[in-house]
Amino acid sequence: MKRLALVLAAAAACSSPAAPPAGRVVMVLTVDWEGVELSADGFAAIDALRGKLGGVPITHFVSAAYATRASRGDLAAAIDRGVHADDELAVHLHGWASLAQAASIAPRVSPSFFTGTDQLLQVVDGDTGFDLDLDAYDVPALRALLKTSRQILETSHHPVSTSFRAGGYLATPKLLLALGAEGIAVDSSAVDPRQLTGLDDDTLAKRLGALWPGVTPATQPFLAHGGALQSIVELPIAAIVDDVPRAELARLLDGARARLRANPGRDVFVVLAFHLETASDFLPQLADVLAKARDDRTIFVTADRAAELARFTLAPPAGSG
Repeated sequence: MKRLALVLAAAAACSSPAAPPAGRVVMVLTVDWEGVELSADGFAAIDALRGKLGGVPITHFVSAAYATRASRGDLAAAIDRGVHADDELAVHLHGWASLAQAASIAPRVSPSFFTGTDQLLQVVDGDTGFDLDLDAYDVPALRALLKTSRQILETSHHPVSTSFRAGGYLATPKLLLALGAEGIAVDSSAVDPRQLTGLDDDTLAKRLGALWPGVTPATQPFLAHGGALQSIVELPIAAIVDDVPRAELARLLDGARARLRANPGRDVFVVLAFHLETASDFLPQLADVLAKARDDRTIFVTADRAAELARFTLAPPAGSG
């Protein structure tokens, strides 16, 4: 009789519906190396963040311009210093003149994505282009900039992924075509422009509002056009840490956990962005917020891994046939 009861219990278990898959809050920590300064304080702040969170992976979007105005060895040494074995190394593109020259194309000198004028900022002596609107270049020139950037990063002997972030968050249709042609599979540029509260001019915010309509801090991954043969997973940025106060970061993470509770079988993606050059100013608050918000339903992954998790649930972009 006891054996029969066990058999019946096993049969009932087999016939009952399977429990839904357990979703998670998928955290993606990303740092932009802007091409301005290889900041020792920034690296130290990232180390402190890792220490507080227990060695989480980080995606490094790196401008190659550090190496086009100085020694490539300096950039390679910095990548050795900052990019750990579980991290991701990826291309970050600003329109630095020295990078254009290295790519054998004529540098464009306007307009600025900050102001819309022909006056570019003088962020680095002798090398303009940090705020150049990348749409000043045609698709072949953008491809040359991407290819050269990748080749320079590869001299570090670290693998370079197929993820990307655009300077000014301006992954325009033209740039997406270039990304697709160069085999880029993941972009993480989409952002809610209302986060850019520190700008004196609203030119960039208006441009981003037109480029990324409807994107909010809660927007989940979607597919974007990368040309006829390539769709690109877009990982929207939930928060630019430099521009979001601690309390708002905490609310954002609370909202992600609430969405997971409402739909426990579906992952909720949260991409956070900060900058190497300013990391020491803003990472302490991020570390505190993440340490308090972390639970057993939170995982930390790189951008390429997040895109892999998201891709199979995504519909093709509108008009892709």
